Amino acid sequence: MRDHRPQTTASLLDDSQLGNIQQRAIALSKLNKAVKQHLDCAEFCRVSNYRQGTLIIETASAAWSMRLNYERNNLIKKLREKLLPNLGNIEVKINPALAAVEQKPKEKTPDIVQKPISPLAAQYLLSAAKNAPKKVKDKLERLAALSAKGKNK
Repeated sequence: MRDHRPQTTASLLDDSQLGNIQQRAIALSKLNKAVKQHLDCAEFCRVSNYRQGTLIIETASAAWSMRLNYERNNLIKKLREKLLPNLGNIEVKINPALAAVEQKPKEKTPDIVQKPISPLAAQYLLSAAKNAPKKVKDKLERLAALSAKGKNK
């Protein structure tokens, strides 16, 4: 008969292929930390895979790719000493998605900032409106009325 008792997620991961994937992900994460310690490029590169003695590193741009290619021999030497004795080669690939770092949305400042109109400026506008044509007079009076709104706030 089949056992229908609840099982822990750890036992499920150990018994299936998911456990292998999890172990590989943990190993790649540790390898990624080690590479970033040696390279000083935390946000611009990451380890994407390790297979058949080849370490594959993704970079954000061609400039970082070139920099990693210059550091390739030193990095291979350090990683062979500490983590990967079977490391034969490092392959560098460009992944522009690494450059697309999420930015926090900034508070948008309004395009037009309304500064209050002083009472003195309102008087000047009204005195200019007395001798102005009808359209201009209406607009100047509306501007002067903004001074009264500023006092009410």
